[in-house]
Amino acid sequence: MRIVHVTDTFLPKIGGAEIAIDQLVRAMNAAGEQCTVLAQSPRGMSGKIETPYPLMRFPNPRSSLWAGWWIEQHLKRMEKRHGAADLFIGHHAFPPGYACVKYAAARGVPSIVYPRGGDIYEVSRFRRKRLAWGKLTWALTYASAIVCASAPMEQIVREIIGDRAAEGRLERIPNGVNTADLMADASTSRFAGDAQFQVPFILGLGRLIHRKGFHLLIEAFGSLPASEWKLVIAGEGRELDRLKKLADPLGDRILFTGLVKGVDKRWLLQHCRFMAAPSLEESFGNVALESMACGKPVIASRASGFAEIVREEENGRLVNVGDVAALRDTIQSMCKIDLTAQSLAAHRTAEEFSWAAVTVKYRNLIHRLLSR
Repeated sequence: MRIVHVTDTFLPKIGGAEIAIDQLVRAMNAAGEQCTVLAQSPRGMSGKIETPYPLMRFPNPRSSLWAGWWIEQHLKRMEKRHGAADLFIGHHAFPPGYACVKYAAARGVPSIVYPRGGDIYEVSRFRRKRLAWGKLTWALTYASAIVCASAPMEQIVREIIGDRAAEGRLERIPNGVNTADLMADASTSRFAGDAQFQVPFILGLGRLIHRKGFHLLIEAFGSLPASEWKLVIAGEGRELDRLKKLADPLGDRILFTGLVKGVDKRWLLQHCRFMAAPSLEESFGNVALESMACGKPVIASRASGFAEIVREEENGRLVNVGDVAALRDTIQSMCKIDLTAQSLAAHRTAEEFSWAAVTVKYRNLIHRLLSR
């Protein structure tokens, strides 16, 4: 079976969506499907990466008004090069989802749209663009199926297109995690010999944007009494300078590492005491799974997908969105208790979300769509 995945964000850019799409395609190929990726060229990067599957790029469209048409032209080129596809998956409802649904409909084959959060949240830039939002809504309305990683994502889709249009087309499939990769040896990390990281530390990991809630984490950690504990914030993004300014009064109690990947990311996940992820919105919560794969509990907000992964006082703790006082008190409590039981439970949770299990769900969905 030939499947085409289309995305407007992909490796070498590092983020939850980029990593999840790559891991999903690898797992589907390993299961016997023939997957190809059509991805937008990353701005400021060469885009040249090694993948075990065919990867084609399309240049960034200059306007959202014709982004769907632009992607469709490159889908035609991809099919000429790699053969006709049996199914198309658009990661993000617009523009990839819109292009996939429109192109697949013309070809008479099924299409799947996977809204990943930022495209359909209340803060989505597409909501402020009438024509783009109309195309996004059309894609959700006419896709053969819509994959949602969590119940809150399903609810947002229902609010956009209505219960009647959503009926029978919503499919709950979470993201997965590769536990073996994350638990691999990390002794060569640049952090392994750095004295600053040889004390107990809390890890905040992800893209440094407002909705990830790192400003809340800094505020909560900063209100705790000074101790040997540190807060490590790993990632890059447009909020970096603002977050550093917010952390200035705390001196070396807060460490910023910049973007981490590979062995450095593994080392931080393996050696933190626990992770804190107080996102304002989150479609699923990949970082929580990555932390749990390394046996580390997670403090997370009750935002979207986190609440479906973190089980209160079993593999972590949940706090209300934006509640700095509750976040502070929960951090303080986690710093004082023995986390052995929660660590074991966290690892068991991660094992429930293997990419092999996720791939079975996708294959079952795809075969149902094709049988229709």
